[in-house]
Amino acid sequence: MPTIRTDGQCLLGTRRNLIAGIRGKPLTAQAADAVIRQASSFLQKVLDAYEADVAAGEVGATGSGRAVNAPPIARCPTILLYGRVQSGKTAGMIATTAMALDNGVRVVIVLTANNVTLAKQTANRFKSLSGPSVFSALKEDEDYEWTGRVDELRDDLQQSGVVIVAPKDSRHLRAVIQLLQDLGAADYPALIFDDEADAATPDTTLAARASGRANAPQYASTINRRVVENTDPEEAGESIRERLPHNIYVQVTATPFVLLLQGSESPLRPTLTHLLEPGTGYCGGDIFFGAFDPDAAESPAPPLVMVPDTEAQSLLAARRGPPPIGIVNSVAFFLLSGASLAALTGVGRFPPHGYKHLSHTSVLQDQHDLVHGLLAHHLHTLRQTLRDVRSPEARAAFQDAYLELQRTERDIARIGGRMLALDELLPIVAQGLEQAEVIKVNANTGEPEYGPTFNFVVGGNILGRGVTIDDLLVTYYIREAQISQMDTVWQHGRMFGYREELMPFTRVYLRRRLATRFKGITESERDLREIAEAAARGEPVPISVVAGTRATRPNALDSTAIRVYRPGSQIYPRLLVSDPAQVGSTNEQIRALLVSANAPLDEGDRRRRFQRAPLNVLKSIADIVPISEGDSGTWDTDAVSAILDVLSERYGGHGYLYVRAFEEDPPSRFPHGALSGPEVELARGQNAPVLALIYRGESSRPHYWYPTLCLPPGAPVQIFNAA
Repeated sequence: MPTIRTDGQCLLGTRRNLIAGIRGKPLTAQAADAVIRQASSFLQKVLDAYEADVAAGEVGATGSGRAVNAPPIARCPTILLYGRVQSGKTAGMIATTAMALDNGVRVVIVLTANNVTLAKQTANRFKSLSGPSVFSALKEDEDYEWTGRVDELRDDLQQSGVVIVAPKDSRHLRAVIQLLQDLGAADYPALIFDDEADAATPDTTLAARASGRANAPQYASTINRRVVENTDPEEAGESIRERLPHNIYVQVTATPFVLLLQGSESPLRPTLTHLLEPGTGYCGGDIFFGAFDPDAAESPAPPLVMVPDTEAQSLLAARRGPPPIGIVNSVAFFLLSGASLAALTGVGRFPPHGYKHLSHTSVLQDQHDLVHGLLAHHLHTLRQTLRDVRSPEARAAFQDAYLELQRTERDIARIGGRMLALDELLPIVAQGLEQAEVIKVNANTGEPEYGPTFNFVVGGNILGRGVTIDDLLVTYYIREAQISQMDTVWQHGRMFGYREELMPFTRVYLRRRLATRFKGITESERDLREIAEAAARGEPVPISVVAGTRATRPNALDSTAIRVYRPGSQIYPRLLVSDPAQVGSTNEQIRALLVSANAPLDEGDRRRRFQRAPLNVLKSIADIVPISEGDSGTWDTDAVSAILDVLSERYGGHGYLYVRAFEEDPPSRFPHGALSGPEVELARGQNAPVLALIYRGESSRPHYWYPTLCLPPGAPVQIFNAA
C-alpha cells in the first residue's frame, strides 16, 4: 500500500489559509490540525483503495501522478465519507484535497447540490487551497471561469492540479465533462467528491424500471447518467466517472440511507465507509434531542420549546389576524438572546453578519411570502412598542422570553457571562431592531445579504441541505409532510454545528410530534453509524425507520429487493435444512452455545422456556444456523446479525433464548414459521428480541435446528436491501 506525504506544499499552505480565515471563518491551529489528522487517516484508505482496485504506482508519496492507458484493476471504488450534519465536512474535504494533490492526484471534482447559494459557498471555501487552479462551474455572464484558459490549465494539471466545483445541474455537468475531455484529464489520477451524494445523484427511475412497468424510462435519470455512468447509447461515456477512468468516487453525506439501500452491484453502493467524527464543541442531535422524552407531560429542557399542535393552522389563519403564539415567542426570545450575546462583548457588538432566526415552515413559496410579511409587520409593532423601553407594554412583550432565557442562566455563567436584567437588555434590542432584516431564501431569491444585527431568514428546501447559517440562535420549525423522509428531515438540522458557547442562547421552537420525530432519527442515525462499515463487506445494512416516516425516496430504490422487518414480527426461513452434508457440525455447536447460556432444552412449560442471554450469544447462534441458499423466507443471516447489533443498546445488550423440540413431525415447508400463536404472544411479552430454536430428535443429539427471531413490539421498523 502506498505511503502518503503529509508535509507537502499544498497542505502546508492550505493549513495556513484555514488558520488565517482565508475564504471562511478562521480555524484555530488545534482545530486545523485535528481536521488534517482525520484527513490523513481517510486519505490513506482512499489511496490504499486506489492502489488495490485502480492502478499501482500512480498515487502516494512516490506516485507518478499519471494514469496509465489501461482499464482499472477492478471497479473503481466508491467510498462513503459519513459525517454529521453541520460537522465540518467541507473542511475535511479541503484538507483531503490538499493532501491528495501532494500525493499524485491531479484532478479533483467537487459536486454540490443544485443550489446556487451552496455551490458558490463551496467553491469560495475550496479557493482556500494553496497551489491548484480552482474553478466554479457556474457561469459568470455567458462564460465559465475556465473559458479561454484550456492551454494554461493543461500545464496546471501536470504541475499542481485542477479543482472544479460544480452543482449537480445537467448543463453545468455537460460543460465539466467537455472540459475534462479538452484537458486530457483521463491521463491523470482523479478524486471525485460528491457532496450530499444522496441528493440528485441516485437514479430516480430505478423503482419504475425494476418493477418492469411498461412505461418505465429506458435509462437512468439524467444526473445519475452525468455523474456515475451514462447508460444512454447516444451519450456513451458522457459521465464524470467515465471521463476520469482512474478515479476514486467519494460520497459525502450525513444521511446515506438511499446509498446503503442500493444493491451490492450498484456503483452507488459504498465499497468502503469512513466515519468522519466531529471535533470538540460540536452539538448535534444528541445534544438537541437526546434527553427529550416524548411521553413526559412537563415542558422539555432547553434548547427545545414546544409550540401548540395547532401552530401550522394558526399560521395560515394569520393572514387575517395576529401571528401565532409560537412565532411571537420565538422572535422575542431571539431578540433577547442576541442582545445578551452582544452585551457579553462588553461593547454591545454583534458579529459581522448579525445573529440569525430561521423560520422553516413549508416548501411552498407563498407560505414564505406569508411568514415574511408576518415577521415584517410584527417587528414594526415591536419597534413601536420599544420607543419607550421602560413602558409596561415593552416589558410585557418580552417577559415570557426573559423567563425562558433564565432557564439557562447557569449555563450562561459557566461560559463566563452574566445574565443581564430585562431593563438592561431592552435598549440593546431596541437599537438592534433599527437594522433588523427579514430575508426570504428560495428559488426565486438571490444569495442572502445579511444585516449587521438581527436577521430573520425565511425559507424551505434551499435551507434544508448543506447551507451553513452562521450565528443561528433560534429555529422556528413547523414543516411537516404527511409522510416525512428521514434523510430530508435530518438535513433540516441547520441548528446543529460547532456552537457549544451559543447553546445557552439557542432554542428550537417546534411541535411535540416533530420533536419526537427528530428524537427517533437521532437514535436511528446513531445505530446506523455503528454498523455502516458493514456495507463495505457487502452485508445488508438495516436502517431503523422512525414511526410516521420513510427512510428515503422510494423512486431511487429497487423495491423488489427491499425487505422490511416490522416490530413484533417473526423472521424465519421457509425451508428446513436437514441434509447432514449441509448441517455439518452446527448441531453440536448450537447445542453447546445453548447449554453454556443455561437455556433449558426439555422444559415443558412454555413460560419457563425463556432464558435471558446476551444478544451476542443470540447473534453467534443465528450466524451458524444452516439456511438453504436462495431460501424464500424472511430469514437473512447477515441482516439478522446486523439487526441484533442495532437493537443491542436499545435492549441493554440482552435478549431471550427459547428452545423446544418439534411437537409433531414437521412438514417440509413452514409458511407461517414453527411457533404457535400463544408462543408468539409470550415472546412478544418479553419486550426484547427472542431467538427461538426448535429441534428434531433428542435434546442430547438434535438432528437439526429451525430458527425464528421474534422482534419485540417496541422495536423500530428495519429495512434493508437483500440484493
